[in-house]
Amino acid sequence: MAFSIKIYEKDKYMYALMKARIGALYPEAYITDPYLDSRHDTDGDMFGEFTKVLFNPEQFGEDFGLASPDDTIGSLKECLDRPIPTTDPEGIIDCRKICSALGIDTSGDGNAIDRTGMPCGGRIEVLIPFVYISEREDYIRKHYSDMTDADLSLRLDFTSRYRAREDEGTGILAGNMTGLLESCITRRFEPDDILKYCSRDSLGFLTPGASKGDDDVYDLGSARCRILLDKCRDLVSDETRKINVLVVAEGFRTAELPVLVSDCDKVTVLLSGKDKNEELAASNLITSISRSLTHGIIITDFLDTSPSGEKIKSSMPGKTQGIAGAAV
Repeated sequence: MAFSIKIYEKDKYMYALMKARIGALYPEAYITDPYLDSRHDTDGDMFGEFTKVLFNPEQFGEDFGLASPDDTIGSLKECLDRPIPTTDPEGIIDCRKICSALGIDTSGDGNAIDRTGMPCGGRIEVLIPFVYISEREDYIRKHYSDMTDADLSLRLDFTSRYRAREDEGTGILAGNMTGLLESCITRRFEPDDILKYCSRDSLGFLTPGASKGDDDVYDLGSARCRILLDKCRDLVSDETRKINVLVVAEGFRTAELPVLVSDCDKVTVLLSGKDKNEELAASNLITSISRSLTHGIIITDFLDTSPSGEKIKSSMPGKTQGIAGAAV
């Protein structure tokens, strides 16, 4: 069943990313931005049986839907549901949460059904850290514990053996990453074969651990790592079980990273502190990755904390207002 989604977003780049991502999940939706599109606000309403409204609260105010903040917004009276914000309290755009909040599903017989509360599928997240090993591992413990709440949770470390973590008793230093990368290109290799190379670490992840040689990951190359990630995508897409994959990527050339992570659901660039020099040095990498992502989001995070102990907001590439958001 056709329906319309209106996204109130003044940033053309952000609107295009959200439209592409949400449009892929809802191919029958007629998606417009009445603020940007050079057409009447009600043009999309004739194409569907109902309308959903999304808005950026940083641009239009938190009371959007209760009091119209702009004369160009005329569809609110026709929208039966309360408009849905596109950003969370930290200014992050998460299209998965947005689609869950929409509460619609066009699968099956084509009739719209309530999908709120339905379990989400697995995901692939990438961490690109520019910090010490101990800081990296502390960050993973604090921020990726939810990834182990799945039927299977994998961790792949695309790093030098020198950057391997110590996790005694789990066998993650046995060098299985080398064997996995060597085997994943063979014709007989199936996605489930990844599990044969893994053992469980102390955090609950199944992992092949470190490489056998110090630089095997780089000698085998980013293209080989991407092939392995494509196999992981097949695992994550399995509808019979929920599988999450965490990837730690370090030491690759700047030109290699965008291609390596382009099909991932979320990429986090972790810097040691909110320093202008560090942000400037990482800005080109962040922009390149953001442009390469087919559907995921990228955020920049910092180890710094505020005096109250709250984590500093992640920053969005391309924004001029500091640390106010993240890309889709």
